[in-house]
Amino acid sequence: MIAFGVGAALVSGALAIISFAVVRQDLLAQRQASSLRQAYANARLVKEKLAVPSADVADVLSTLAPSGSVRSFVYRRGVWFSTSASVGGTPAPPALLRTVLAGNTAEQRIILDGTPTVVVGIPFPSIGASYFEEHSVSDIQGTLNLLATVLATTAVATAVGGALVGLWASRRLFRPLAAVARVATEIAGGTLDRRLPGDPDLEPFVTSFNDMVANLQLRIEREERFASDVSHELRSPLSTINASVELLGSYRHLLPDDGRMTVDTLGYEVERFSNMVQDLLEMSRIDAGAPNLNVTDLPLDELVLRAVAAHDPTIPVHISPEATGLRTMGDKRRLQRVIANLLDNADTHAGGAVLVTLDRDGSWASIAVEDKGPGIAPSERDRVFDRFYRGAASGRRGSTTGTGLGLALVAEHVHAHHGTVHIEDSAQGGARFIVLLGVPNP
Repeated sequence: MIAFGVGAALVSGALAIISFAVVRQDLLAQRQASSLRQAYANARLVKEKLAVPSADVADVLSTLAPSGSVRSFVYRRGVWFSTSASVGGTPAPPALLRTVLAGNTAEQRIILDGTPTVVVGIPFPSIGASYFEEHSVSDIQGTLNLLATVLATTAVATAVGGALVGLWASRRLFRPLAAVARVATEIAGGTLDRRLPGDPDLEPFVTSFNDMVANLQLRIEREERFASDVSHELRSPLSTINASVELLGSYRHLLPDDGRMTVDTLGYEVERFSNMVQDLLEMSRIDAGAPNLNVTDLPLDELVLRAVAAHDPTIPVHISPEATGLRTMGDKRRLQRVIANLLDNADTHAGGAVLVTLDRDGSWASIAVEDKGPGIAPSERDRVFDRFYRGAASGRRGSTTGTGLGLALVAEHVHAHHGTVHIEDSAQGGARFIVLLGVPNP
């Protein structure tokens, strides 16, 4: 839009200046030629009458036809005469006067008393006199001022029109791209069934984009079905293995030390595997776009107290006065799962939680879980919410007891409630996980 406006302004401004200069030059040339013709006619009459020895210069000038825009002068024997009497000073410009006294006809444009004027000088060598006329061109100046106003207004209007044309053209050009950006944003948010509308200007791009999204959707759905099917299929053999491990546990006292250790390890790993399968099933339901939120009006202070008490009643809980009685709309089970997973993460990776707080920040409720671990490096704070990411230990078998899905589920559940979760350093040097949930304005 700026480019169109500036371009139109430059073109219209240049045309306006050129047009004004050409018209001005033409009008002044015409007026100058007209003034010269009139001066020659008057000079011929004045010369004939001054040729009479007894002629009076003032009387001769008075015989000329009166005109408000023309003044006549005669210079004779060093004296200036006008229509009524001699005048003092020098009415003609010095350069023009010298040219005329040298025997040459001359004309010159000057500004006289603020008015553009054409001065014409004609010598009469035979009678020792010179004739001068001043022709005011103020009427032309008025026309030129009007022309300048019209041209300037036209240039401004053209610049504004150019900007409007640029605005229309840019909107017309970017309308398809705006649709692309909108659909791409929706797809990035997980709405994989969105497609670009047909557009003749972007047909190859639209076709390729829609095909790409369709293939991506098919692949993700296939992977989600696979994960869901595998998780479901694993539940039956896991139940059998759990029963077998429990049966072996009942005979643990009959086994040697190595056998008892093996049974304990097996029981622990089976329990960990069962938790992983449950997390995978939960994740597959979320990926399928069916979180099935059971939204109710929840008192957050009671929710936090109960979730912490169910995990470990010894963990201190601090609820600020602003957050007492604070309520939000959410799924009770999933929000309890968020707090439970954060506490489990603190137990698994950071030696346990040391404090849980509930506070209010404007239209947000802040639930924070602080641990007594070494903290989390800033470079890893976003990655810890990725699936199966376990920090520096990720990828090393037996290096950690976590499944790598707990924090991923926290992020998914919080996102389903239109909230956010992030990590800060606690005052004790550990990590501080902060969950923000929307609440009504006070």
